[in-house]
Amino acid sequence: MKPHPEVKLRIRISNNDSHYAGNLVDGAYIMKLFGDVATELTIRFDGDEGLLRAYEKVEFLKPVYGGDFLEIKGKIIQSGSSSRQILFEAFKIITSSGDINQESALDLIEPPVLVAKAIGTTVVTKNKQRKDHLK
Repeated sequence: MKPHPEVKLRIRISNNDSHYAGNLVDGAYIMKLFGDVATELTIRFDGDEGLLRAYEKVEFLKPVYGGDFLEIKGKIIQSGSSSRQILFEAFKIITSSGDINQESALDLIEPPVLVAKAIGTTVVTKNKQRKDHLK
């Protein structure tokens, strides 16, 4: 059986993506990024983008602001005949320095900070699966 794929997506959050006072980004935006990762995972695993059916154990752990850089990771942790269970994690990797005298100063975060995580289930019906998982 082939190993389950992993996907990483890196993105800078635009100030236009902030939703709340203080340039805070809402959790729904991170969920959208999890959905993008799920799509790539099922394309790699099944040759079809599938349908994200459910999330469970969604946790928003730290705030995300416009201007932050995130790395979104996804890994298939279990696969059935048509369902794929995915572990999603979002890490903040770069953030504003907070120096009001240098608006464009940013800081690399080492180690990255886990800001959100979830488990999701995506489904690719058998008639749309174009890859053999047993090889």
